Amino acid sequence: MGGLKNKRVLVVGGSSGLGLMVSRLARGRGAEVVIASRTASDRHEELAEAVGAGIETVSLDVTSEEDVESGLERVGNIDHMVVATRPPLSPALFVEADLDQARQAFETKFWGQCRLIRQAHGRLAPDGSIVLTSGIAGERIYAGNFAMSVINSATETLCRALAVELAPVRINAVSPGFVAPKPPDVEARARRFPAGRVASAEEVVKAYIHLMESPYVTGTTLVVDGGARLV
Repeated sequence: MGGLKNKRVLVVGGSSGLGLMVSRLARGRGAEVVIASRTASDRHEELAEAVGAGIETVSLDVTSEEDVESGLERVGNIDHMVVATRPPLSPALFVEADLDQARQAFETKFWGQCRLIRQAHGRLAPDGSIVLTSGIAGERIYAGNFAMSVINSATETLCRALAVELAPVRINAVSPGFVAPKPPDVEARARRFPAGRVASAEEVVKAYIHLMESPYVTGTTLVVDGGARLV
């Protein structure tokens, strides 16, 4: 069953996208999975069907300190926490961007994970870990994505800083590239990558599992981009 058997894993943002896939794979490896999101409790039956029987669900809003605190009190002690929240953010050039929307995205993804880590730290096992999510835009610049570039870069810096400050708890991050499904123009661009295609969600989430199960890896951003940064 691997290194997650009987481990308690909290997946924040686990009700959709990569977070849902992490929840499913961790449950398949024997973990006790707790899914947290704004709508998780309301969707308990749906999520249990998608992930597996025996999961727990907790509703919380990462932009609210009080909500995070009360939500993590309900969760209790954990071995690992994965943060896979992704705020809605419309692509726009810097001079045309809605700065209020960009600020809210930063509040959700960056400061949201800071709130989660501060509240969860005392509940984590000493040999446990936190896995954050950055993204290709943190290193490879694409016009119209300045806000996500800044957020992802900040997340990777936070990962390294907290790996020192919060040791022995391990802090790592996953940086996904383009994940299917994607529009035809992105699919065409991906054919120029060394891997020759976009990633499947299953391929990306294996990185989260690897980081949780690897006791000597900390302060690392694991890039899963098919070589996109190289071309």
